[in-house]
Amino acid sequence: MIQATVRFAGKPTYTAPATLLGHNLEIAGDTAAGLLTERLTNPKFRGPADPLTGIAPGWQPVMFRNIQGMRFELTPGLSLSGQESQLIHNYSGRGAIGIGQTERWLRAGERLEVRLWARVQHHPVTLRAGIRPMALHAPIYDAASIPITATYWKAYRATLTSPRDDEHALFFLFLEEPGLVWLDQVHLQPEGVGALRSDLLAAIRTLDIPVLRFPGGCISTNYHWRHGTGPAHLRPNLQDPVFKWEVSYEFGTDEYLGLCRELGIQPHITINIGSGTPEEAGDWAAYCAAWFRDRGLEPPAIYWQMGNEHYGAWELGNMSGELYAAALREFVPAVRRAYPKARIIALGPETGEGLMAGERFPWREPVLEKAGDLVDLLALQWYASGWNEDPAVQQANALKGARDLAHAIQRTAADCRRHRLPIKVAVTEWNFWLRAAHYDGGIFLEPYDVQHGLFVSAVLHHFTRLLPDMELGNFYHLVNPMGIFISRGPAIQETPLAEVFRLYRPAFPGQVLPLEVSSPPFVEDIPMVDAACLRNVSADWLFL
Repeated sequence: MIQATVRFAGKPTYTAPATLLGHNLEIAGDTAAGLLTERLTNPKFRGPADPLTGIAPGWQPVMFRNIQGMRFELTPGLSLSGQESQLIHNYSGRGAIGIGQTERWLRAGERLEVRLWARVQHHPVTLRAGIRPMALHAPIYDAASIPITATYWKAYRATLTSPRDDEHALFFLFLEEPGLVWLDQVHLQPEGVGALRSDLLAAIRTLDIPVLRFPGGCISTNYHWRHGTGPAHLRPNLQDPVFKWEVSYEFGTDEYLGLCRELGIQPHITINIGSGTPEEAGDWAAYCAAWFRDRGLEPPAIYWQMGNEHYGAWELGNMSGELYAAALREFVPAVRRAYPKARIIALGPETGEGLMAGERFPWREPVLEKAGDLVDLLALQWYASGWNEDPAVQQANALKGARDLAHAIQRTAADCRRHRLPIKVAVTEWNFWLRAAHYDGGIFLEPYDVQHGLFVSAVLHHFTRLLPDMELGNFYHLVNPMGIFISRGPAIQETPLAEVFRLYRPAFPGQVLPLEVSSPPFVEDIPMVDAACLRNVSADWLFL
Protein backbone atom coordinates (compact mmCIF):
# COMPACT_ATOMS: atom_id res chain seq x y z
CA MET A 1 0.00 0.00 0.00
CA ILE A 2 1.23 3.48 -0.88
CA GLN A 3 0.81 6.25 1.69
CA ALA A 4 1.19 9.86 0.57
CA THR A 5 0.18 13.21 2.04
CA VAL A 6 -0.87 16.28 0.07
CA ARG A 7 -1.24 19.62 1.88
CA PHE A 8 -1.99 23.12 0.73
CA ALA A 9 1.11 25.23 1.24
CA GLY A 10 -0.03 28.83 0.85
CA LYS A 11 -2.19 31.23 -1.09
CA PRO A 12 -2.82 30.99 -4.84
CA THR A 13 0.14 32.16 -6.87
CA TYR A 14 0.27 32.56 -10.63
CA THR A 15 -2.48 31.89 -13.15
CA ALA A 16 -1.89 28.90 -15.39
CA PRO A 17 -3.07 29.98 -18.87
CA ALA A 18 -5.20 27.74 -21.05
CA THR A 19 -2.48 27.99 -23.71
CA LEU A 20 -0.52 25.34 -21.79
CA LEU A 21 -3.02 22.84 -23.26
CA GLY A 22 -2.36 23.61 -26.93
CA HIS A 23 -2.03 21.12 -29.78
CA ASN A 24 -0.36 20.62 -33.16
CA LEU A 25 -1.92 20.13 -36.57
CA GLU A 26 0.90 19.21 -38.96
CA ILE A 27 -0.10 18.84 -42.60
CA ALA A 28 2.10 15.79 -43.11
CA GLY A 29 1.36 12.16 -43.90
CA ASP A 30 -2.40 11.69 -43.97
CA THR A 31 -3.38 14.56 -41.67
CA ALA A 32 -5.13 16.52 -44.44
CA ALA A 33 -6.84 13.37 -45.73
CA GLY A 34 -8.17 12.72 -42.24
CA LEU A 35 -9.61 16.22 -41.98
CA LEU A 36 -11.44 16.18 -45.30
CA THR A 37 -14.63 14.51 -46.51
CA GLU A 38 -12.82 13.27 -49.65
CA ARG A 39 -13.22 9.50 -50.13
CA LEU A 40 -10.54 9.04 -52.80
CA THR A 41 -6.77 8.80 -52.52
CA ASN A 42 -4.66 11.09 -54.71
CA PRO A 43 -7.64 12.77 -56.39
CA LYS A 44 -5.32 15.13 -58.31
CA PHE A 45 -3.20 12.37 -59.85
CA ARG A 46 0.16 13.35 -58.39
CA GLY A 47 2.88 11.15 -59.91
CA PRO A 48 5.03 9.33 -60.57
CA ALA A 49 3.04 6.92 -62.71
CA ASP A 50 3.25 3.17 -62.32
CA PRO A 51 5.71 2.11 -65.05
CA LEU A 52 3.55 -0.90 -65.98
CA THR A 53 0.19 0.86 -66.20
CA GLY A 54 0.89 4.57 -66.72
CA ILE A 55 -1.56 5.34 -63.88
CA ALA A 56 -1.01 7.66 -60.90
CA PRO A 57 -0.40 6.23 -57.39
CA GLY A 58 -3.55 5.21 -55.53
CA TRP A 59 -5.34 4.37 -58.78
CA GLN A 60 -5.31 1.16 -60.78
CA PRO A 61 -6.69 -0.21 -64.04
CA VAL A 62 -10.19 -1.66 -63.74
CA MET A 63 -11.30 -4.28 -66.25
CA PHE A 64 -13.23 -7.54 -66.20
CA ARG A 65 -10.75 -9.45 -68.33
CA ASN A 66 -7.28 -8.82 -69.65
CA ILE A 67 -8.70 -6.78 -72.53
CA GLN A 68 -6.42 -4.78 -74.80
CA GLY A 69 -7.33 -1.56 -76.53
CA MET A 70 -6.80 0.92 -73.67
CA ARG A 71 -3.81 3.14 -72.94
CA PHE A 72 -3.06 5.19 -69.83
CA GLU A 73 -0.52 7.99 -69.44
CA LEU A 74 0.26 10.46 -66.68
CA THR A 75 0.93 13.56 -68.77
CA PRO A 76 3.33 16.03 -67.10
CA GLY A 77 2.58 19.75 -67.23
CA LEU A 78 -0.94 19.32 -68.60
CA SER A 79 -3.10 20.23 -65.63
CA LEU A 80 -4.83 23.13 -63.91
CA SER A 81 -2.11 23.25 -61.26
CA GLY A 82 0.79 22.69 -63.65
CA GLN A 83 1.45 19.13 -62.50
CA GLU A 84 0.21 15.94 -64.15
CA SER A 85 -3.12 14.86 -65.58
CA GLN A 86 -4.31 11.31 -66.17
CA LEU A 87 -4.96 10.29 -69.78
CA ILE A 88 -7.41 7.50 -70.59
CA HIS A 89 -7.22 6.52 -74.26
CA ASN A 90 -9.72 3.96 -75.56
CA TYR A 91 -8.67 3.01 -79.10
CA SER A 92 -10.75 -0.16 -79.41
CA GLY A 93 -14.26 0.84 -78.39
CA ARG A 94 -14.43 -1.95 -75.81
CA GLY A 95 -16.48 -1.29 -72.70
CA ALA A 96 -16.05 -1.70 -68.94
CA ILE A 97 -12.42 -0.56 -68.99
CA GLY A 98 -10.95 2.34 -67.08
CA ILE A 99 -9.44 3.28 -63.73
CA GLY A 100 -10.61 2.99 -60.16
CA GLN A 101 -9.83 2.71 -56.47
CA THR A 102 -10.53 -0.19 -54.13
CA GLU A 103 -11.17 -0.17 -50.37
CA ARG A 104 -13.50 2.85 -50.52
CA TRP A 105 -16.00 3.08 -47.68
CA LEU A 106 -19.70 3.75 -48.19
CA ARG A 107 -22.70 4.22 -45.92
CA ALA A 108 -26.21 2.98 -46.68
CA GLY A 109 -28.42 5.65 -48.20
CA GLU A 110 -25.76 8.32 -48.57
CA ARG A 111 -25.60 10.30 -51.78
CA LEU A 112 -22.08 10.81 -53.08
CA GLU A 113 -21.09 13.54 -55.50
CA VAL A 114 -18.59 12.69 -58.21
CA ARG A 115 -16.84 15.92 -59.16
CA LEU A 116 -14.17 15.98 -61.81
CA TRP A 117 -12.26 18.32 -64.10
CA ALA A 118 -11.65 16.88 -67.55
CA ARG A 119 -10.94 17.69 -71.19
CA VAL A 120 -11.23 15.71 -74.44
CA GLN A 121 -9.34 15.71 -77.71
CA HIS A 122 -11.14 16.21 -81.06
CA HIS A 123 -14.62 14.95 -80.10
CA PRO A 124 -16.80 14.50 -76.99
CA VAL A 125 -16.85 11.25 -75.04
CA THR A 126 -18.96 9.86 -72.22
CA LEU A 127 -17.48 8.55 -68.98
CA ARG A 128 -19.31 6.15 -66.69
CA ALA A 129 -18.67 6.59 -62.96
CA GLY A 130 -19.90 4.13 -60.40
CA ILE A 131 -19.57 2.28 -57.12
CA ARG A 132 -19.77 -1.48 -56.71
CA PRO A 133 -18.83 -4.33 -54.38
CA MET A 134 -15.45 -5.95 -54.83
CA ALA A 135 -17.01 -9.25 -55.95
CA LEU A 136 -16.44 -9.39 -59.70
CA HIS A 137 -19.86 -10.68 -60.77
CA ALA A 138 -21.98 -8.95 -58.11
CA PRO A 139 -24.31 -6.21 -59.39
CA ILE A 140 -23.06 -2.65 -59.17
CA TYR A 141 -24.49 -0.33 -56.51
CA ASP A 142 -24.98 2.69 -58.76
CA ALA A 143 -23.52 4.33 -61.86
CA ALA A 144 -23.93 7.56 -63.80
CA SER A 145 -22.98 8.75 -67.28
CA ILE A 146 -20.90 11.92 -67.51
CA PRO A 147 -20.65 13.50 -70.99
CA ILE A 148 -17.29 15.26 -71.42
CA THR A 149 -17.98 17.92 -74.04
CA ALA A 150 -15.08 20.40 -74.12
CA THR A 151 -11.46 20.33 -75.23
CA TYR A 152 -10.60 22.77 -72.43
CA TRP A 153 -10.66 22.07 -68.70
CA LYS A 154 -14.22 22.04 -67.42
CA ALA A 155 -15.97 20.84 -64.26
CA TYR A 156 -18.47 17.96 -64.42
CA ARG A 157 -20.65 16.37 -61.76
CA ALA A 158 -22.74 13.29 -61.12
CA THR A 159 -24.45 11.77 -58.08
CA LEU A 160 -24.28 8.17 -56.85
CA THR A 161 -26.33 6.54 -54.10
CA SER A 162 -25.01 3.75 -51.92
CA PRO A 163 -27.62 1.08 -51.09
CA ARG A 164 -25.65 -0.42 -48.21
CA ASP A 165 -22.69 -0.08 -45.88
CA ASP A 166 -19.47 -1.26 -47.48
CA GLU A 167 -15.98 -0.54 -46.23
CA HIS A 168 -14.27 -2.30 -49.16
CA ALA A 169 -16.12 -0.95 -52.20
CA LEU A 170 -14.72 -0.17 -55.65
CA PHE A 171 -15.08 3.24 -57.28
CA PHE A 172 -14.67 3.07 -61.04
CA LEU A 173 -14.47 5.47 -63.97
CA PHE A 174 -14.85 3.92 -67.41
CA LEU A 175 -14.33 5.26 -70.93
CA GLU A 176 -16.38 2.87 -73.06
CA GLU A 177 -16.02 4.37 -76.53
CA PRO A 178 -13.11 5.39 -78.75
CA GLY A 179 -11.54 8.65 -77.66
CA LEU A 180 -9.11 10.44 -75.40
CA VAL A 181 -9.93 12.12 -72.11
CA TRP A 182 -7.57 13.78 -69.66
CA LEU A 183 -8.55 13.96 -65.99
CA ASP A 184 -7.10 16.77 -63.93
CA GLN A 185 -8.81 15.59 -60.74
CA VAL A 186 -11.62 13.30 -59.60
CA HIS A 187 -13.35 13.70 -56.24
CA LEU A 188 -15.89 11.57 -54.40
CA GLN A 189 -17.54 13.30 -51.44
CA PRO A 190 -20.86 13.12 -49.59
CA GLU A 191 -23.35 15.43 -51.23
CA GLY A 192 -24.26 18.68 -49.51
CA VAL A 193 -21.55 18.70 -46.84
CA GLY A 194 -18.55 20.94 -46.36
CA ALA A 195 -14.92 20.13 -47.00
CA LEU A 196 -14.20 19.08 -43.40
CA ARG A 197 -15.49 15.96 -41.65
CA SER A 198 -18.25 17.01 -39.26
CA ASP A 199 -17.71 13.98 -37.00
CA LEU A 200 -14.03 14.86 -36.60
CA LEU A 201 -14.87 18.50 -35.88
CA ALA A 202 -17.31 17.34 -33.21
CA ALA A 203 -14.59 15.21 -31.62
CA ILE A 204 -12.06 18.05 -31.70
CA ARG A 205 -14.62 20.41 -30.19
CA THR A 206 -14.78 18.24 -27.05
CA LEU A 207 -11.16 19.16 -26.22
CA ASP A 208 -11.92 22.90 -26.18
CA ILE A 209 -8.48 23.53 -27.70
CA PRO A 210 -7.06 26.92 -26.73
CA VAL A 211 -4.29 27.16 -29.36
CA LEU A 212 -3.47 25.08 -32.44
CA ARG A 213 -0.16 25.11 -34.33
CA PHE A 214 -0.19 24.92 -38.15
CA PRO A 215 1.12 23.76 -40.66
CA GLY A 216 3.79 21.93 -38.61
CA GLY A 217 6.43 20.81 -37.62
CA CYS A 218 9.16 19.71 -39.98
CA ILE A 219 6.74 20.02 -42.90
CA SER A 220 6.70 23.80 -42.40
CA THR A 221 10.29 24.08 -43.64
CA ASN A 222 9.07 23.55 -47.19
CA TYR A 223 5.50 24.82 -46.84
CA HIS A 224 4.59 27.65 -49.20
CA TRP A 225 1.37 29.13 -47.94
CA ARG A 226 0.07 30.59 -51.22
CA HIS A 227 -0.48 27.07 -52.56
CA GLY A 228 -3.09 26.60 -49.80
CA THR A 229 -5.28 29.58 -50.70
CA GLY A 230 -7.86 30.28 -53.37
CA PRO A 231 -10.13 27.75 -55.11
CA ALA A 232 -9.38 24.25 -53.91
CA HIS A 233 -9.39 22.76 -57.42
CA LEU A 234 -6.41 24.95 -58.36
CA ARG A 235 -4.26 23.94 -55.39
CA PRO A 236 -1.42 21.48 -55.96
CA ASN A 237 -0.44 18.40 -54.00
CA LEU A 238 3.34 18.34 -54.07
CA GLN A 239 6.21 16.02 -53.33
CA ASP A 240 7.48 16.30 -49.76
CA PRO A 241 11.29 16.52 -49.55
CA VAL A 242 11.14 16.42 -45.73
CA PHE A 243 9.37 13.14 -44.87
CA LYS A 244 9.32 11.88 -48.49
CA TRP A 245 5.52 11.71 -48.31
CA GLU A 246 3.27 14.45 -49.71
CA VAL A 247 2.52 18.08 -48.96
CA SER A 248 -1.22 18.60 -49.28
CA TYR A 249 -2.68 22.07 -49.70
CA GLU A 250 -6.31 20.93 -49.72
CA PHE A 251 -6.49 22.09 -46.10
CA GLY A 252 -4.78 25.47 -46.28
CA THR A 253 -4.69 28.82 -44.54
CA ASP A 254 -8.35 29.64 -45.24
CA GLU A 255 -9.55 26.34 -43.81
CA TYR A 256 -7.21 26.60 -40.83
CA LEU A 257 -8.30 30.11 -39.88
CA GLY A 258 -11.92 29.10 -40.43
CA LEU A 259 -11.45 26.15 -38.07
CA CYS A 260 -9.87 28.40 -35.44
CA ARG A 261 -12.70 30.90 -35.74
CA GLU A 262 -15.41 28.24 -35.53
CA LEU A 263 -13.91 26.51 -32.48
CA GLY A 264 -12.61 29.59 -30.65
CA ILE A 265 -8.94 28.61 -31.08
CA GLN A 266 -6.01 31.02 -31.01
CA PRO A 267 -3.90 30.53 -34.16
CA HIS A 268 -0.25 29.52 -34.01
CA ILE A 269 1.50 29.60 -37.39
CA THR A 270 4.98 28.28 -38.17
CA ILE A 271 6.89 30.39 -40.69
CA ASN A 272 8.90 28.67 -43.41
CA ILE A 273 12.51 29.67 -42.81
CA GLY A 274 13.93 26.49 -44.34
CA SER A 275 13.07 27.35 -47.94
CA GLY A 276 10.96 30.51 -47.73
CA THR A 277 11.75 34.23 -47.77
CA PRO A 278 11.08 37.14 -45.42
CA GLU A 279 8.79 38.61 -48.08
CA GLU A 280 6.75 35.40 -48.21
CA ALA A 281 6.46 35.44 -44.40
CA GLY A 282 5.34 39.07 -44.34
CA ASP A 283 2.79 38.43 -47.07
CA TRP A 284 1.39 35.48 -45.10
CA ALA A 285 0.98 37.67 -42.02
CA ALA A 286 -0.73 40.36 -44.14
CA TYR A 287 -3.03 37.75 -45.68
CA CYS A 288 -4.10 36.56 -42.23
CA ALA A 289 -4.79 40.10 -41.06
CA ALA A 290 -6.90 40.75 -44.18
CA TRP A 291 -8.71 37.41 -43.70
CA PHE A 292 -10.10 38.60 -40.37
CA ARG A 293 -10.82 42.17 -41.45
CA ASP A 294 -12.67 40.97 -44.56
CA ARG A 295 -15.07 39.20 -42.20
CA GLY A 296 -15.56 42.23 -40.01
CA LEU A 297 -13.31 40.87 -37.27
CA GLU A 298 -10.40 42.43 -35.44
CA PRO A 299 -7.29 40.29 -36.06
CA PRO A 300 -6.56 38.38 -32.84
CA ALA A 301 -3.18 37.78 -31.28
CA ILE A 302 -1.42 35.06 -33.27
CA TYR A 303 1.67 33.11 -32.29
CA TRP A 304 4.16 33.27 -35.18
CA GLN A 305 6.90 30.70 -34.78
CA MET A 306 10.09 31.35 -36.70
CA GLY A 307 10.88 27.98 -38.24
CA ASN A 308 11.15 24.51 -36.76
CA GLU A 309 14.11 22.57 -35.35
CA HIS A 310 16.67 24.29 -37.58
CA TYR A 311 19.23 23.42 -34.89
CA GLY A 312 18.93 19.75 -35.95
CA ALA A 313 20.90 18.05 -38.72
CA TRP A 314 17.68 16.35 -39.88
CA GLU A 315 15.93 19.62 -40.64
CA LEU A 316 15.63 21.31 -44.02
CA GLY A 317 17.47 24.56 -43.43
CA ASN A 318 19.76 23.32 -40.65
CA MET A 319 21.87 26.26 -39.49
CA SER A 320 23.99 27.61 -36.66
CA GLY A 321 22.63 29.82 -33.90
CA GLU A 322 24.32 32.82 -35.50
CA LEU A 323 22.68 32.15 -38.86
CA TYR A 324 19.33 31.70 -37.17
CA ALA A 325 19.71 35.01 -35.29
CA ALA A 326 20.48 36.70 -38.61
CA ALA A 327 17.36 35.11 -40.14
CA LEU A 328 15.26 36.42 -37.23
CA ARG A 329 16.45 39.96 -37.94
CA GLU A 330 15.00 39.63 -41.45
CA PHE A 331 11.88 37.54 -40.88
CA VAL A 332 10.52 39.00 -37.63
CA PRO A 333 10.24 42.65 -38.79
CA ALA A 334 8.41 41.51 -41.94
CA VAL A 335 5.82 39.66 -39.83
CA ARG A 336 5.44 42.41 -37.22
CA ARG A 337 4.89 45.11 -39.86
CA ALA A 338 2.06 43.12 -41.36
CA TYR A 339 0.61 41.76 -38.12
CA PRO A 340 1.10 44.08 -35.13
CA LYS A 341 -0.52 41.61 -32.69
CA ALA A 342 2.12 38.99 -33.45
CA ARG A 343 3.56 37.00 -30.56
CA ILE A 344 6.96 35.97 -31.91
CA ILE A 345 8.34 32.54 -31.01
CA ALA A 346 12.00 31.72 -31.66
CA LEU A 347 13.70 28.36 -31.32
CA GLY A 348 15.60 28.11 -28.05
CA PRO A 349 17.49 24.87 -27.36
CA GLU A 350 20.79 25.21 -25.57
CA THR A 351 22.84 23.72 -28.41
CA GLY A 352 22.44 22.72 -32.04
CA GLU A 353 24.12 20.17 -34.24
CA GLY A 354 25.88 20.32 -37.58
CA LEU A 355 26.05 17.99 -40.52
CA MET A 356 28.89 15.86 -39.15
CA ALA A 357 28.15 13.27 -36.48
CA GLY A 358 28.92 14.56 -32.99
CA GLU A 359 29.27 18.17 -34.13
CA ARG A 360 27.54 20.54 -31.67
CA PHE A 361 27.56 24.28 -31.25
CA PRO A 362 25.93 26.94 -29.06
CA TRP A 363 22.45 27.92 -30.14
CA ARG A 364 20.48 29.70 -27.42
CA GLU A 365 23.29 32.07 -26.44
CA PRO A 366 23.84 33.63 -29.89
CA VAL A 367 20.08 33.86 -30.44
CA LEU A 368 19.57 35.75 -27.19
CA GLU A 369 22.63 37.94 -27.76
CA LYS A 370 21.95 38.88 -31.37
CA ALA A 371 18.15 38.70 -31.70
CA GLY A 372 16.65 38.44 -28.22
CA ASP A 373 15.08 41.88 -28.51
CA LEU A 374 12.84 40.58 -31.32
CA VAL A 375 11.38 37.63 -29.41
CA ASP A 376 8.37 37.15 -27.12
CA LEU A 377 8.76 33.42 -26.46
CA LEU A 378 11.63 30.97 -26.70
CA ALA A 379 10.60 27.47 -27.78
CA LEU A 380 11.73 23.98 -26.88
CA GLN A 381 10.51 20.84 -28.65
CA TRP A 382 10.74 17.72 -26.52
CA TYR A 383 10.13 14.03 -27.02
CA ALA A 384 10.77 11.63 -24.17
CA SER A 385 11.45 8.01 -25.01
CA GLY A 386 13.25 5.15 -23.32
CA TRP A 387 11.95 1.92 -24.81
CA ASN A 388 12.28 -1.04 -22.44
CA GLU A 389 10.71 -4.48 -22.39
CA ASP A 390 10.09 -4.03 -18.65
CA PRO A 391 6.96 -1.83 -18.31
CA ALA A 392 8.11 -0.48 -14.94
CA VAL A 393 11.44 0.67 -16.40
CA GLN A 394 9.70 2.17 -19.41
CA GLN A 395 7.29 4.06 -17.15
CA ALA A 396 10.20 5.36 -15.12
CA ASN A 397 11.84 6.55 -18.34
CA ALA A 398 8.67 8.41 -19.28
CA LEU A 399 8.50 10.25 -15.96
CA LYS A 400 12.22 11.02 -16.07
CA GLY A 401 11.62 12.50 -19.52
CA ALA A 402 8.92 14.77 -18.08
CA ARG A 403 11.25 15.82 -15.26
CA ASP A 404 14.09 16.51 -17.69
CA LEU A 405 11.78 18.69 -19.76
CA ALA A 406 10.98 20.72 -16.64
CA HIS A 407 14.69 21.19 -15.99
CA ALA A 408 15.24 22.30 -19.58
CA ILE A 409 12.45 24.88 -19.21
CA GLN A 410 14.05 26.18 -16.00
CA ARG A 411 17.45 26.55 -17.70
CA THR A 412 15.87 28.35 -20.64
CA ALA A 413 14.03 30.78 -18.40
CA ALA A 414 17.21 31.41 -16.38
CA ASP A 415 19.13 32.27 -19.54
CA CYS A 416 16.44 34.75 -20.57
CA ARG A 417 16.61 36.41 -17.14
CA ARG A 418 20.38 36.53 -17.32
CA HIS A 419 20.07 38.50 -20.54
CA ARG A 420 17.44 40.73 -18.87
CA LEU A 421 14.91 39.84 -21.53
CA PRO A 422 11.17 39.53 -20.76
CA ILE A 423 10.89 36.32 -22.77
CA LYS A 424 8.50 33.52 -21.84
CA VAL A 425 9.10 29.83 -22.56
CA ALA A 426 7.05 27.71 -24.95
CA VAL A 427 7.15 23.97 -25.58
CA THR A 428 5.76 23.84 -29.10
CA GLU A 429 5.97 20.05 -29.48
CA TRP A 430 6.03 17.40 -26.76
CA ASN A 431 5.12 13.73 -26.41
CA PHE A 432 6.27 10.33 -25.20
CA TRP A 433 7.54 8.66 -28.38
CA LEU A 434 8.01 4.89 -28.56
CA ARG A 435 6.71 3.39 -31.80
CA ALA A 436 5.88 5.93 -34.56
CA ALA A 437 8.33 5.57 -37.46
CA HIS A 438 8.98 7.61 -40.58
CA TYR A 439 9.17 4.38 -42.59
CA ASP A 440 5.70 3.08 -41.66
CA GLY A 441 4.07 4.39 -44.85
CA GLY A 442 2.98 7.78 -43.55
CA ILE A 443 0.77 6.39 -40.79
CA PHE A 444 3.22 7.36 -38.01
CA LEU A 445 1.16 5.46 -35.46
CA GLU A 446 1.81 5.85 -31.73
CA PRO A 447 -0.54 3.52 -29.79
CA TYR A 448 -1.37 5.49 -26.67
CA ASP A 449 -1.72 3.68 -23.35
CA VAL A 450 -1.56 4.31 -19.61
CA GLN A 451 2.14 5.19 -19.76
CA HIS A 452 1.45 7.96 -22.25
CA GLY A 453 -1.40 9.20 -20.09
CA LEU A 454 0.80 9.38 -16.99
CA PHE A 455 3.47 11.18 -19.02
CA VAL A 456 0.92 13.79 -20.16
CA SER A 457 -0.24 14.31 -16.57
CA ALA A 458 3.33 14.65 -15.33
CA VAL A 459 4.17 17.25 -17.98
CA LEU A 460 1.05 19.29 -17.27
CA HIS A 461 1.82 19.24 -13.54
CA HIS A 462 5.33 20.48 -14.26
CA PHE A 463 3.94 23.26 -16.46
CA THR A 464 1.86 24.59 -13.54
CA ARG A 465 4.95 24.65 -11.32
CA LEU A 466 6.99 26.56 -13.91
CA LEU A 467 4.88 29.70 -13.92
CA PRO A 468 5.23 32.55 -14.63
CA ASP A 469 8.04 31.47 -16.98
CA MET A 470 5.80 29.18 -19.08
CA GLU A 471 3.22 30.57 -21.50
CA LEU A 472 2.56 27.96 -24.14
CA GLY A 473 2.57 24.18 -24.56
CA ASN A 474 1.53 22.30 -27.71
CA PHE A 475 1.10 18.52 -27.54
CA TYR A 476 2.00 16.57 -30.69
CA HIS A 477 -0.29 15.54 -32.43
CA LEU A 478 -4.04 16.07 -32.94
CA VAL A 479 -5.12 14.01 -36.00
CA ASN A 480 -3.67 10.79 -37.48
CA PRO A 481 0.19 10.84 -37.22
CA MET A 482 0.75 10.32 -33.46
CA GLY A 483 -2.85 11.50 -33.29
CA ILE A 484 -5.21 11.88 -30.37
CA PHE A 485 -7.91 11.23 -32.97
CA ILE A 486 -7.53 8.73 -35.84
CA SER A 487 -9.56 9.57 -38.95
CA ARG A 488 -8.85 6.78 -41.43
CA GLY A 489 -12.24 5.34 -42.24
CA PRO A 490 -15.96 5.65 -41.55
CA ALA A 491 -15.59 6.10 -37.78
CA ILE A 492 -13.38 8.49 -35.83
CA GLN A 493 -11.24 6.59 -33.33
CA GLU A 494 -10.56 8.39 -30.08
CA THR A 495 -7.41 7.46 -28.18
CA PRO A 496 -7.23 7.47 -24.38
CA LEU A 497 -5.32 10.77 -24.36
CA ALA A 498 -8.46 12.63 -25.43
CA GLU A 499 -9.96 11.85 -22.05
CA VAL A 500 -6.80 12.99 -20.26
CA PHE A 501 -6.90 16.39 -21.94
CA ARG A 502 -10.64 16.69 -21.30
CA LEU A 503 -9.96 15.94 -17.63
CA TYR A 504 -7.55 18.86 -17.23
CA ARG A 505 -9.14 21.40 -19.56
CA PRO A 506 -11.84 22.82 -17.17
CA ALA A 507 -9.15 23.81 -14.65
CA PHE A 508 -7.41 26.12 -17.15
CA PRO A 509 -7.05 29.03 -16.85
CA GLY A 510 -6.73 28.79 -13.12
CA GLN A 511 -4.70 30.09 -10.20
CA VAL A 512 -2.12 27.62 -9.00
CA LEU A 513 -2.45 26.57 -5.36
CA PRO A 514 0.96 25.55 -3.98
CA LEU A 515 1.12 22.06 -2.50
CA GLU A 516 3.38 20.06 -0.24
CA VAL A 517 3.47 16.42 -1.30
CA SER A 518 5.00 13.74 0.91
CA SER A 519 5.36 10.53 -1.05
CA PRO A 520 7.66 7.53 -1.36
CA PRO A 521 9.96 7.81 -4.38
CA PHE A 522 9.12 6.02 -7.60
CA VAL A 523 12.53 6.47 -9.22
CA GLU A 524 15.38 8.83 -8.36
CA ASP A 525 13.81 12.15 -7.29
CA ILE A 526 10.40 11.39 -8.83
CA PRO A 527 7.65 10.72 -6.26
CA MET A 528 5.23 7.84 -6.41
CA VAL A 529 2.37 10.35 -6.07
CA ASP A 530 2.43 13.73 -7.81
CA ALA A 531 -0.17 16.48 -7.50
CA ALA A 532 -1.27 19.81 -8.95
CA CYS A 533 -4.09 22.09 -7.84
CA LEU A 534 -5.76 24.99 -9.63
CA ARG A 535 -8.59 27.33 -8.66
CA ASN A 536 -10.93 29.13 -11.01
CA VAL A 537 -14.48 30.46 -10.94
CA SER A 538 -16.00 27.01 -11.37
CA ALA A 539 -14.11 24.96 -8.75
CA ASP A 540 -10.88 24.00 -7.02
CA TRP A 541 -9.25 21.28 -9.12
CA LEU A 542 -6.94 18.77 -7.47
CA PHE A 543 -5.11 16.34 -9.79
CA LEU A 544 -3.23 13.33 -8.39
